[in-house]
Amino acid sequence: MRASDLSEAPAIDLAKRLPSLKKHDYNTIQQLMRGVATRHRISHGALRDLFVKQYGNTPDDWVKSKLDENSNIDVEAEIHQFAEWAKKVLNVQSNPELELSNDTEEAQDNHHTGGHTQGDNKIWVYVKNRNLVDILRTVFHELVHVRQGEINMIKPGDSYPGSPIEVMADMLAGKYIKIYGEKHHKIFQ
Repeated sequence: MRASDLSEAPAIDLAKRLPSLKKHDYNTIQQLMRGVATRHRISHGALRDLFVKQYGNTPDDWVKSKLDENSNIDVEAEIHQFAEWAKKVLNVQSNPELELSNDTEEAQDNHHTGGHTQGDNKIWVYVKNRNLVDILRTVFHELVHVRQGEINMIKPGDSYPGSPIEVMADMLAGKYIKIYGEKHHKIFQ
């Protein structure tokens, strides 16, 4: 192994880990960089400088450009295509409107990434900083609730974490996202 290989190892390690972060905001990237720097026994600043020298960009900008290169699919179109497939699979009789939201405050304050209220012909889905497969799983989960409502499975107070209707929605969403993914590999970004 060449000496240059050893000096490049921290930057390579960081480059391998960056795309797999759940979020690509400044704080998350900085936390990863501190961990990589500690593991390789170099300073945070030295790691940044090494990365810039090797990859020609800061870690933040580099990973965002990499993610942009890999996101050549129309996410909104994919979501709507999946929703149509899911409605057929579940035999949903209504045609609920999908509201795709970037409202982080709504998601955090209400502790959810999706929602549907009985009697309301709308499904709310949080999409910001989420993988497509996770968004689709949420869409399917909420469509299960729509169908449960159509066949009168949901009574007041039935929707709480771990309730039978929630367990059913989770189970079916997990099962059918795998079935859909077998023919639509691009959902696994």
